[in-house]
Amino acid sequence: MSLFGGSTGFGGGGGGGGGGMFGTTPSTHNPMKDIEVTSPPDDSISCLAFSPAQLPGNYLVAGSWANDVRCWEVQDTGQTIPKAQQMHTGPILDVCWSDDGTKVFTASCDKTAKMWDLNSNQAIQVAQHDAPIKTIHWIKAPNYSCVMTGGWDKALKFWDARTPNPMLVLQLPERCYCADVMAEAVHPRVPARLAKLEALQHERGQLTHEHLQQKLQAAEERRKVIEEMRSCKPHSMERQLVEGVEPAQEQSPWWTEAAGPLKHDEH
Repeated sequence: MSLFGGSTGFGGGGGGGGGGMFGTTPSTHNPMKDIEVTSPPDDSISCLAFSPAQLPGNYLVAGSWANDVRCWEVQDTGQTIPKAQQMHTGPILDVCWSDDGTKVFTASCDKTAKMWDLNSNQAIQVAQHDAPIKTIHWIKAPNYSCVMTGGWDKALKFWDARTPNPMLVLQLPERCYCADVMAEAVHPRVPARLAKLEALQHERGQLTHEHLQQKLQAAEERRKVIEEMRSCKPHSMERQLVEGVEPAQEQSPWWTEAAGPLKHDEH
């Protein structure tokens, strides 16, 4: 089955035109000659993602505060054709594609994440948090695949889209505002310096679900140890022997001197 079930558009919406299933938007002053997508959302756009290179053609998905995620085909001229849309019951905060480009994953303020099958134009819930979900990523490895979600409930969760319960939950020290996935690691970003530590370390292609759980647990233990170290000062005698200072002198612990002042993100 072809992408979108062979559909060529909705409501007569075409490249550059004003009509379509999403409604119309009047032209405005455009000194940079940007090309506006046909039928944009009715509220602020919160996230964008282009389709992966494996997918023939170019497609763009956008999530918005209008509670919807929309998909356009982007032509070589830059003109766009509305293809399909799906809804949540709250604003969309993040979107991502599967590696083969057949599915789009969406994260929402309604505390759920969905998997949108573009072939059938059907969406199903694949994740649940206790607070809005701020980030979502598809993870593809040689011997496993999963969906990673980060929420404002201070949790990073890993999901098999075929089951309702998470494979693994990693508790974070603060709310997750964004995250990213690399070949060797997953990095959650939260407003605390400790969160800059690597959350995962694993060998390419050698990570099973059981190994993932072990690595995440080890990372959490490492974070707790470092947090405990930073919460206390070295023994005065150790400082005298190692640093060559008098015990009565007040200096910052060596780990804060080496790492610099502890700073917190404003957002």
